[in-house]
Amino acid sequence: MQLRGFYYKLLFTLFLSILSIVSIAQEDDEYWKKLLTEEVEVENPVYKPVISLGPGVFSFFGDVKNSGTNILDGRNGFKVNVSTFVGKKNHYKLNFFAIIGGISGHDFNISRSMQTIPVLPVDDVNNDIYSNSAFSTDLYQFGINFEYGFGHLFKDTKSFRPFISIGFSPIFFSPKGDLTFSKTEGGVTVPSYYYFWSDGTVRDFNELGIDAWRAKITPFDRDYETDLSKANIFGRGSFSQNSFAIPLEVGFDFFLSNRVSLRVATTVNYALTDVMDGYDSKVAESIGLKGKGYNDIFTFTHFSMSFDLFSEAKTYTIEKMFADLDNFDYEVLLADQDNDGVLDVMDLCPDSPNGVRVDSISGCPFDSDLDGVYDYIDEEANTPSGATIDSKGVQLPDDKIAEMFDQKNAVLRKEIKVVPVAPIWTRSITFTPGVIPDKFKGVDTDGDGYISFPELLRSVDEYFDEKNNFKTEDIYDLNSFFFSQ
Repeated sequence: MQLRGFYYKLLFTLFLSILSIVSIAQEDDEYWKKLLTEEVEVENPVYKPVISLGPGVFSFFGDVKNSGTNILDGRNGFKVNVSTFVGKKNHYKLNFFAIIGGISGHDFNISRSMQTIPVLPVDDVNNDIYSNSAFSTDLYQFGINFEYGFGHLFKDTKSFRPFISIGFSPIFFSPKGDLTFSKTEGGVTVPSYYYFWSDGTVRDFNELGIDAWRAKITPFDRDYETDLSKANIFGRGSFSQNSFAIPLEVGFDFFLSNRVSLRVATTVNYALTDVMDGYDSKVAESIGLKGKGYNDIFTFTHFSMSFDLFSEAKTYTIEKMFADLDNFDYEVLLADQDNDGVLDVMDLCPDSPNGVRVDSISGCPFDSDLDGVYDYIDEEANTPSGATIDSKGVQLPDDKIAEMFDQKNAVLRKEIKVVPVAPIWTRSITFTPGVIPDKFKGVDTDGDGYISFPELLRSVDEYFDEKNNFKTEDIYDLNSFFFSQ
């Protein structure tokens, strides 16, 4: 079991080592790849139409709106857009878009007013109609807008950019009302109105009726069964289900790459109609209320992804033969001080005389007979291998060699006296004051805890006579310790 554990540890260690090597190799590859490639921007790339699409939320700000409405509270929608640049500087865009979705809303106070007027509207058989303001409509919008991307102010910003646009668009809508729900009485299912009570609740019986005691709170079933454009309630009559809107859009584009970007934006649409909710100033007056005085407004808040699939690339990659290094002296790298054709960084003989032929690899003059003397100063070519020569490459005769070895220049060992000097020839080493290191305790022959000068000299002599086990480094350290006492 212990052996198996050892093998597991060994394999794990090898795995970590290989992983580290691979990681380092990948980092090196990326580093050299970055040095040898360069991204170059195209000055005037040819742009093609860009497609973008994404979801969003419709919110309604007309007469009938939900309480606490904000731009993120509403029905879902989806937008498709095709854009193209306008102008030479590409600061402007022309957008063609289509949006599908819907809006809905309800105002309790308006519904309460509809049911508390003195004379209620009646249906075809003279039954009272207890109407309410709840509505919902599908919405289709197609249009064009002109966009400014603030390129004059954010020309150097490549990560994001704000924009603003204004346009014109047809809109198509068909408001439906949720006036009734299905109620079962005596085993029979019949339609029933929603009744809006003074306590702010919606119930299934009239607050002033004889069955008010039976009333229960009733939520909307959201069937929206009544076509408000044809219902002619409150004498409004039928109305058109299409109109136009002026969209004003603001937002930001975030550039994820040269061809993909993310847009986050909100469009405020001012409609050229006031009946998208089936309610206008005429209905308001008929129930004793005052209209808001302007047409319907709705917003579309969305994010979308843009894909530039057809335009010319904004950058292209150049593969370089040599890397351009910052803060690097290329004059030093390419220097050749002796002008022999071999760069100094590879020249083993950087001071070759001018005009002398040199080896193209080492940069050194030729030595044909390999006697150690270059040909341009060698006075004797083809010197025999192993021959003793002088400084000019000439072979020395035997008597000259014998004369050289007969000179009395040698000094006897006993005539040498070594004198330690200042610690300038010591290494960088520190010692504990007053404590002799263990390896030098044998030098303190008198045991007084202090290495004297005679003891130091004796150890040096024994070192040269090979009578102790000290190494050269130990002699240096001993000298340092002596002067540090």
